Amino acid sequence: MRTLFRIAGWSTTLAALAFSALTTANAADDWTISGMVLSPNGIISDGAIAISKQMITAVGPSASIPSSSSAIKVPGIILPGFIDLHDHLTWNVLPRWIPARKFNNRYEWQDTAEYDRALVAPHNIVLADAACETEIYAEIKALAGGATSVLGGLLADVKHPDNAKCVAGLARNLDTASGIPFNMPNPDPKDSVCPTDATIDRTVLDVVENDVFPLELMHGRMDFLLCELKAGTLRGMVVHLSEGAPTDSAAHREYTMLSKEILRQKDLKTGIESAIEREGLILIHGTALRDQDFKGMKESKVGLVWSPRSNDELYGSTVNLAAAHLADIDMAIAPDWSPSGSAGMLQEMGYAARHYGVKSDDLIKMATSTPAKMARISDYVGSLAPNKFADFVVVNVTVDPTKPTALDPVVKATPADIALVVVGGQPIFGDPALLTQLLPTGTAVDQMTVCGATKAIYLGQSEAGLRGWGIADIKKALNAALAKASSSLPDIECD
Repeated sequence: MRTLFRIAGWSTTLAALAFSALTTANAADDWTISGMVLSPNGIISDGAIAISKQMITAVGPSASIPSSSSAIKVPGIILPGFIDLHDHLTWNVLPRWIPARKFNNRYEWQDTAEYDRALVAPHNIVLADAACETEIYAEIKALAGGATSVLGGLLADVKHPDNAKCVAGLARNLDTASGIPFNMPNPDPKDSVCPTDATIDRTVLDVVENDVFPLELMHGRMDFLLCELKAGTLRGMVVHLSEGAPTDSAAHREYTMLSKEILRQKDLKTGIESAIEREGLILIHGTALRDQDFKGMKESKVGLVWSPRSNDELYGSTVNLAAAHLADIDMAIAPDWSPSGSAGMLQEMGYAARHYGVKSDDLIKMATSTPAKMARISDYVGSLAPNKFADFVVVNVTVDPTKPTALDPVVKATPADIALVVVGGQPIFGDPALLTQLLPTGTAVDQMTVCGATKAIYLGQSEAGLRGWGIADIKKALNAALAKASSSLPDIECD
């Protein structure tokens, strides 16, 4: 579903761009925000978060934060920013796709003329004509759903190296411009912790590797990535696997192949198989997985990303939640892409609550601390705590912390209720009055309507700002490109 471009040597540059871009228009190097806070220890009714540059320096009751007397008060509740580990961002400028039938696996719908006409053709055109605008608009859409970290955006190639600039300055792109400390693997295929044949692609762009289908990788490339995962250079590796109807044997066989290749090992003397720990390896979909597969994932410390709406739309069912829960595997939630999934993280959480009855506090963990743990980036994101990035979202809903279902209003919210999104200490998106209050006086912001509510977006620290684009310019370029394929840019979906 995603066109991937890679060019070696961009990771350090992009990380530096992300670090510098996210601090260019802050209200001050040091500031404090107050209100109801979801801390790692629970809800603080009268809480505060102190921020210095990109980082959180203190979280707690307002009375315990010295700077709280000058804090900016916000409505609703302050939550950790949502972490989207499964998306195909450049496809999110396309309208919703409702296929005429359900499919057995991902190969069926990707082989239809309907898919080519409705999605592939317009996607190819919009990337050719307006690749940067596509990435920027998709990230705005992600921010509107509360995501502060994303995966699956635009990458660069030799012909289009400037594409790399388009991912910095808005959401935190974990696979290209995360801002998380990262050292590229030694380029020498021999003098390295993870040696390879000279023909193997040794490119690792950032802390999380995103591969749509691992079984298409060369063995040498897969071995190299797993080695870097074990060494810790690569914190997470996210792969699509076993995507299809629960009864589809072809989809299930993908897990069998993966398990035999990298999750199990046999003692040559005894012939006994045992699990290999693959902490940081994360599977996406897993709709065809069976009970014993979840047990194997647990033994190998492999996580799963759940995308229920897209699964339901394409296959008529989703992952076996009961078996996954019984095996006690780590599971995150993410929207996949908006053509068949949700438009954003908040919308996908709402879908899971409505259709599968998942508890709100579990869903919020599945969108914050759990994906951070799975991708081994929890030292930096996933919760509101000192020495972590100031990545947070303010949802303007009424929360009663005395109720066991206190967080239900959050997962019932829509993007209209997103009052503020901050990434790395930089206010980027939210209600116009609040966003402008947090930015230096006179800072230009764009306004857009999201789910009937007026929202503001600060583009100055992004490539859009550098090129002088406003949201109207971005939409105009996208609609001009999409019109060539008889398509158009949809509104941001509310649920």
